[in-house]
Amino acid sequence: MSLNAEDRAEINELLSRYAWAMADKDWTAWRATLTPDATVDYTTAGGVAGTADEAMAWLDQTMGGFDVTMSAVGNAVIDPTDNDDDTASVRSLYRMVMRIPGDPPTYLEASGWYRDTVVRTGGGWRIADRFEQMLYVRPT
Repeated sequence: MSLNAEDRAEINELLSRYAWAMADKDWTAWRATLTPDATVDYTTAGGVAGTADEAMAWLDQTMGGFDVTMSAVGNAVIDPTDNDDDTASVRSLYRMVMRIPGDPPTYLEASGWYRDTVVRTGGGWRIADRFEQMLYVRPT
């Protein structure tokens, strides 16, 4: 099976909405990018593997220490699941810059990739399963 250009554009938009929600620390918008029963694995970043609500609680606590966050995602490769036009595997790269307030402030950069399963829902494409592979965190 194959996905059409509109599906691919919607999936890329989904990834962008996820990145903006992370940058804005808008957990309602973040949660809206996921299915109700989504699973998320942030263990390579020191986080949790579990339900979206468990991941959201961890993100809220962890990201609260940063007064500025920038998140970008790109280089998405979207592969439809065999015999299913409503499910796809997605791999994308991310980069996030975070600032810890202080005089002077401290900046951290994290980078890696996501491996996702996305599904078509009545509300559009959503992430059903996300695995984050953090490659590094470094001061900038």
